[in-house]
Amino acid sequence: MKRTAPIALIAALMLGTTFAGIAPASTAKTPSYFNDCGLGPVIKPSSVIQYCADGGAGVVNIKWSSWGTTSAKGTGTYYINGCSPSCAAGTIYKSSVYVLLNKLTKTHGKNYLMNVTVTPKAGKHFVWPPEMKPVPKKVTWTSDMWRG
Repeated sequence: MKRTAPIALIAALMLGTTFAGIAPASTAKTPSYFNDCGLGPVIKPSSVIQYCADGGAGVVNIKWSSWGTTSAKGTGTYYINGCSPSCAAGTIYKSSVYVLLNKLTKTHGKNYLMNVTVTPKAGKHFVWPPEMKPVPKKVTWTSDMWRG
């Protein structure tokens, strides 16, 4: 008796496509997540918070142009509370920005992009509270708040 492999199996293996639920090693990727203030792993969050305790600064309305295994890039609106005369009654200052997530770290059983860098869009500068001088050229922070 002559043994022959099914044509579909041979074609799937030659093309490197998935057969029987098994992905070829070359296309399998480990996803990278972001952990915003301990809320858990998320891919492509629409916002990130800089100060978890009061939410007084961060980026909202993020539109991601790329989300890779080692970095992510997007645009959004950075906001910061001027806290004058108090944080409860403070003015919120907003700037159009670029957002970069990087510093891939394996923790809590997953890959996380831990570092956030925010820079004003080309030719712009941060709209900044007058009492918080000098105005930075970029704002960076590390997402390190975890619920355990």
